[in-house]
Amino acid sequence: MSKIPKYFGLFLSGLILSQTGVAQKGSATKPAISGLHTLSIHVRDTITHDSVYHFLIDKLKLPVYYYPVTYGTRKYVGAYAGNLVLEPCGPYSDYRYASTDFRAVFFGLTFEPFKTLLQASNDLTGRGIICQADDRFIIFSDSAICGDNITISFMDDPNKVNGNNRKIDSLKNVMDADTENELGIEYVSEIVIGYRDNAGLTKWQELISPAELKNAIWKVSLLDFHIVKSNIREVQSITFKVRSLEKARLYLMKKNLAGSFTDNKIGLDRSKAFGLSIYLSE
Repeated sequence: MSKIPKYFGLFLSGLILSQTGVAQKGSATKPAISGLHTLSIHVRDTITHDSVYHFLIDKLKLPVYYYPVTYGTRKYVGAYAGNLVLEPCGPYSDYRYASTDFRAVFFGLTFEPFKTLLQASNDLTGRGIICQADDRFIIFSDSAICGDNITISFMDDPNKVNGNNRKIDSLKNVMDADTENELGIEYVSEIVIGYRDNAGLTKWQELISPAELKNAIWKVSLLDFHIVKSNIREVQSITFKVRSLEKARLYLMKKNLAGSFTDNKIGLDRSKAFGLSIYLSE
């Protein structure tokens, strides 16, 4: 039997590691997320829940995604915002918020998986993101990006899974056809998310891979996620795209909802928006 060359074992080991690295890199090119389905708004009490519901429907002129329902002491309702659902819900007694001094707060991000929940669950585990999964949801428990004023989850929209988008298409048509709507909201164009430290930023980069943060922005279809350093983990604000910023400005002035003004963005008066930071841009 011939003697194995001295460096053959090192060469073989290097080849195996190289091939393994290529396989891992290839699997990392598959996204886990196809888009954001729901942004939940936690409320302090049921009276505030009703008020936020009417604010979204009556003041911001968003169509109803689903009507108010009650489970125990909590109320839920959905308003369609053009590319995602805004869901006032609560009150919750089992959450530890960064501060209890709020009427309403943007809180939960519920994403849709790129393919299936099972695949997303396996993928997230492979990325080192701590979560628990069942047949309907994946719930994050990773303290690097969750906690304080933010939760993250995944869900399958049954309508989309079954190839039936009639409900969403119908709501989009309602928004597009309502040309008399002076505010003229079309969709949510930006969500600002705060991370606390480098560990949180790293987890966000792992979550959105193979997409990358460019100037701290992660683009998903029409929506920009602006990931910023913050003292707490939170959803800080949202921005709506409107048809005409000037018409929207006049509407807000008429309804006494206007707050801050800049060259290309209008902020709603937070005291009239239950403490929520909401902006409009063209």
